[in-house]
Parts: sequence; C-alpha cells; structure tokens
Amino acid sequence: VLIAAAGNFGAKSPPQYPAADPNVIAVSATDENDKIFTASNRGNHIAVSAPGVDILMPAPNANYQVKSGTSFSAALVSGIAALILERKPQLSPDTVRQIIVSTARDIGAPGKDPEFGAGLADAYRAITALETMASGAAPQPATTAAR
Repeated sequence: VLIAAAGNFGAKSPPQYPAADPNVIAVSATDENDKIFTASNRGNHIAVSAPGVDILMPAPNANYQVKSGTSFSAALVSGIAALILERKPQLSPDTVRQIIVSTARDIGAPGKDPEFGAGLADAYRAITALETMASGAAPQPATTAAR
C-alpha cells in the first residue's frame, strides 16, 4: 500500500510525485477545524485528508516542537492502513485504498473534491468496515456527520 504526502507548495502547485501517481493514496492536510492547510497541495489526485497542522512532536535535546505539513497527514493514513492490514493481511492494496476512501468523512464540497479527496480519513470507520466486509458486504461511503 503506497501512501504519500500531497506536498506543501499550496493551491497553485502542480501535482507532486509520488503522491500524484494513480497507485498512491495522496493525502492533504487539515487543521483542527477541518479546514484545508493553506500550504497543502490540491488536485484531483487527492484521495483523502488527515490532520496535519500544529502537530506536537519530539525535537532534539529532549524538547518538543509544533510543525505542520502533509507528511504528518500521510503518516496518520499510513497508520490506518497498518491497522487494516494487521486485522486482514490478505487484503490487496486496492481494497485497503477502497476502505480508507469509502470510510472517510466528507468535509469539503459534497463528494470527492480537490482539497480533501473523499474527506477526512477515519480510523474507527475503516476498522469497523472490516466487520461489514466479513459479512460479505462492501464498505459504503460515509455520510456527512455533525462536525
């Protein structure tokens, strides 16, 4: 399963690789209000979004720092993929992608859009979709819920 940060060059940037490759899950970044990170790249290749603004992280000399970027968002989506594969290691990369995209919470314009893709990646919905799949049903797109 290939997952990549969309890039931090802003709305006018051309698609960046590897995120723009159709075999890659491209991830844009959101802030605490589910708004697009101003520096996040956009485009039709964006699959999903995830938190990536003002992330607290370790820094040298036993310190912490706050950083922003689509790389942090891609790491979160990578974690969701890892959770899915830990439970169902036989799943194909396309199926993992389908689960992540179909369970994302739509937060932008209705449906897929160039800022958020299918919406905000949701680990809980992705994992619970695996139980639905076990019963033979395909995961269904997440409905827009209260934000």
